[in-house]
Amino acid sequence: MAIRIGELLVRENLISTMQLEEGLKCQVIFGGRLGTNLIEMGLLEETDIARVLSKKLGVPFLDPPGLLMNIPGDILSLIPREYAAKYQIIPLRLEGRRLSLGMVDPSDLKVIDEIAFLTSYVIRPVVIPEVRIVLALEKYYQVERKLRYIHSPLLLDEEILGSEPAAGPKPSDDAWYEEIEELVDENTAAMVDGEKQADFFERYTIDEVSRKLSATSDRDDIADTVVHYLGQTLFCGAMFLIRGDMAMGWKAICRQKPVLAFDQLQIPLDEPSVLKTVKETHSYYLGPVPRSPFNSMMLQEFGGRLPKTVLLVPLVMMGRTVGIIYADDEDQALNDYLPEMQRLAVKVIMAFEVLILKNKILQT
Repeated sequence: MAIRIGELLVRENLISTMQLEEGLKCQVIFGGRLGTNLIEMGLLEETDIARVLSKKLGVPFLDPPGLLMNIPGDILSLIPREYAAKYQIIPLRLEGRRLSLGMVDPSDLKVIDEIAFLTSYVIRPVVIPEVRIVLALEKYYQVERKLRYIHSPLLLDEEILGSEPAAGPKPSDDAWYEEIEELVDENTAAMVDGEKQADFFERYTIDEVSRKLSATSDRDDIADTVVHYLGQTLFCGAMFLIRGDMAMGWKAICRQKPVLAFDQLQIPLDEPSVLKTVKETHSYYLGPVPRSPFNSMMLQEFGGRLPKTVLLVPLVMMGRTVGIIYADDEDQALNDYLPEMQRLAVKVIMAFEVLILKNKILQT
């Protein structure tokens, strides 16, 4: 039976019921584990969750986290990279026939049994906070961190693991914008080639979108449905997540082909951009894309084109913009498309709310 970490944290008086509900909302919208979201919200320390799980399950937790710093290579070789990445586990120590295994979820008996069979050792689970596991996987197995962990305030002391946060380029002048006007990058060429050989693209009506959103089982189902629907009639469609002062790419499609690595896009919202405008006004944007370094960064993800008009519609929940739907097209008048996009945004918000309710049922 899965551990209801939210309920345990409330019982231990580490968070309130209201804070748990806010954490569940963030988990549905931004993904990741509930505990990680609560830490990112500043409601918990990472060791709080490890201690609660340790107490509940009767297993030790790794303290201090710096013990992850120097795991011998012969111990690491006991767990193949694909297993470590898939299950978020790190081998820690071998004592006789007992292998200490760092885990985010030590209640997952299926994983414990599988690793025991794989290694022929008795597995001794050890609780490690998710963020520490992520860093260790990157250090020892070269498993790339997801975007949320790259600039996370949780990682200010990540020198414990000898890592450096990834640093992307920050455009500072109109040179970025001029590149868009002058160059058609490899992404565009790939999209054109892909269009010539396009596979059958299933068509969704708005009623089909409604049915899919009402039956969604996770957040990625929502994004997949939305971008598919946008992509069948528009040149480009995308969904962004807004967290704090950062816009993060989620899913995107251009010429009926997915935009690869779009989920690695990260655009600061402390400088002018159409994304910043929509986030701050909680209102749609319809018009040309103004000259701005961060606007050009966004457009590069869509093949280096400069569309005449773009349409962005906010997803407003809990009194703030948590996401943005983006659309552009070569021929279609997007002002005629606005009511449909606004209707779609309402359906997406309701789909989020359904997932939040399901999550609440499971965690309480």
